[in-house]
Amino acid sequence: MKCSTNRILFLGDINSPHFQKWVLALAKAGTIVGIFSFNNSKEDWWLSEQNIIYLKQSKSKQSNTLFGKLSYATFLPQLLYCIIKFKPTILHAHYASSYGLIGALTFFKPYVVSVWGSDVINFPKQSKIHKLIIKFVLWRATKICVSSTLLKREVKNYTKKPSIIIPFGIDLTIFTTAKLKKPSTHFTFGCIKHFEEIYNIDKVVEAFYLLVKKYTHYSLILVLVGNGKTKKKVEKRVYDLGISDRVNFLGFIQHKFIPQYLNTFNALINTSEYESFGVSIAEAMACKVPVIVSDIDGFKDLVPDSRNAFISKSTSIEDILKAMETCLLNAKQRNEATIRSYNLVIQNFNLINNLEQMNSVYKELTFTLKLKTPK
Repeated sequence: MKCSTNRILFLGDINSPHFQKWVLALAKAGTIVGIFSFNNSKEDWWLSEQNIIYLKQSKSKQSNTLFGKLSYATFLPQLLYCIIKFKPTILHAHYASSYGLIGALTFFKPYVVSVWGSDVINFPKQSKIHKLIIKFVLWRATKICVSSTLLKREVKNYTKKPSIIIPFGIDLTIFTTAKLKKPSTHFTFGCIKHFEEIYNIDKVVEAFYLLVKKYTHYSLILVLVGNGKTKKKVEKRVYDLGISDRVNFLGFIQHKFIPQYLNTFNALINTSEYESFGVSIAEAMACKVPVIVSDIDGFKDLVPDSRNAFISKSTSIEDILKAMETCLLNAKQRNEATIRSYNLVIQNFNLINNLEQMNSVYKELTFTLKLKTPK
């Protein structure tokens, strides 16, 4: 992909792997990318790319409270200074309820807002003021991008403007099948999620315990990647159930190392009660790993039906057990689902293609800008 010589000022969380992916990919394609973030970077991931300019800010802690969101306005003078200094052709905010708000307050045009999920699903439902904030941000946006059909529907609640579906693309040069074969002596279920109530990791553990009890002749392993509020509770439950030797808690793993862990799984489990897209599922599919998922709308783009995955109800231990059992016992179904899912990712969620979509949005905006500029 060849990008134009646009100067895009990105507003977003500099420590988010998805934000980093967009910035790096656009920069490698020739776009000059500036970064404005409320947070300082935990590592200098951008230094290897000369087309990235990090406009460093003072330290700040993000907050999901209304006061916290409104306090982002205090960064407005810094952002305005960065706009003058960087001279962007386009301003692009990632996450509507925080970076989208401060970007909207600059009144810079053209202005692109990428909706990520909870910013339009949860945030505007908290109060009338929250709702007004999202309506204001979307009203100011020249273009609105969403990562799924679910978010496209949600955005319609707050604006009449059309939105463009551009998924979180998967880098198929990184997320790919490893040449090393998985051990045939055991079957490994993996889960890569934060330990939060909505992700039902406790129910996955309960279902896994029942599976172990039922199939004593199988060597079954559960690998849990991530940290979070409910981790200690889940660890205690694993100990109480007597399956500590079968459940591995790996803690937080940097995103760049996720592919090598995915390739040790025989199946990935994601039984979330809420997701806007399901990036970890798409990454597993790209590595040709079968997936077990909950029957929520956010996964429909990736899992249109049961031919692509093993589907369960997220809140039902019995349903999760049934899906795990079916996946374990049916090699043919696993293989067929894996092939269908891999082809789906190749066709619809290849990062290169998604970047082409994003670049088309930028080209349209700059072309319109040139038409409006007097000779």
